[in-house]
Amino acid sequence: MIARVVAIVVGVWLMFAPAVLDYGDPAQSNDRIFGPIAAAASFVALWEIARALRWVTLPIGIWLIVSPWLLGYDDGSASVSTIVVGIVLTVTTFFGATLTNRFDGGWMTVMPGRGRWRADTG
Repeated sequence: MIARVVAIVVGVWLMFAPAVLDYGDPAQSNDRIFGPIAAAASFVALWEIARALRWVTLPIGIWLIVSPWLLGYDDGSASVSTIVVGIVLTVTTFFGATLTNRFDGGWMTVMPGRGRWRADTG
């Protein structure tokens, strides 16, 4: 859970970083697009049933690490901020809490004994 909270915080930071560090496009647009996505995915992944959603932050983190070079950031503070957030998102993706409940079974959990094919039914 702590890893998800850290990912939420850095996602929110990414949204506010262009205003705080005063940098423009393309870094500003990139950060304001991927910050909310990372924060929202991490927030939803706080709940155990949606824990697998944390893997959304892995490609976002990798993109944030390489985007300063691919998009040609002009500002050094934008590059550092984006790369650090990308590293944090990439690392926190691999820290997932163990599941304590089982969330599957479909109709079998509602109607035990039904929905299964049985060889002895004529």
